[in-house]
Amino acid sequence: MLVAAREAAEELGFGLYLVGGALRDLLLGRSGPDMDLVVEGDALRLAEALAAKLGARAIFHRRFGTAKLHKGSLVMDLATARAESYAHPGALPTVRPGALKDDLFRRDFTINAMALGIAGDAAGAIVDPFDSRQDLAARLVRILHPQSFIDDATRIWRAVRYEQRLGFHIEAETERLLRRDVGMLKTISGPRLRRE
Repeated sequence: MLVAAREAAEELGFGLYLVGGALRDLLLGRSGPDMDLVVEGDALRLAEALAAKLGARAIFHRRFGTAKLHKGSLVMDLATARAESYAHPGALPTVRPGALKDDLFRRDFTINAMALGIAGDAAGAIVDPFDSRQDLAARLVRILHPQSFIDDATRIWRAVRYEQRLGFHIEAETERLLRRDVGMLKTISGPRLRRE
């Protein structure tokens, strides 16, 4: 499925990157079910081409520029590289097309804010603008900016989950901001809190 995605991205002239937890787990030597890809180009167009090529089922989320492909037990998430903003704390983000660095900056923690080039000139290169590998080696959970928990308080639960599941530590300033912003959990809807 990944080979087909690379081939389709190169045919369309799109950059393609493995991102987030999928790359984090790969670098930690852990296997995981995630296949999260960021497309420098139109992820929906790439998903359509891939679905046709693989006979996969595609689910499109046009508002967010994302698609999910299902082929047997395999699942692949494709997202157009994007930037985001929040109308108010707890709101779902408003997204707009952006560069790869914008997409990495919108992620929850540094350990999920790097990318591995899959297609094109960047194939095989790790893009790490926030020193993510350094935090990965130090086993630290660190947010990318001081507004992070205010923008999306579900990140509070994720910080604790990563700390426990991965055996990491929440970085000191991140923990201070987490404690400061714990009251922001009330801005999150019940269904989103339950999912986290």
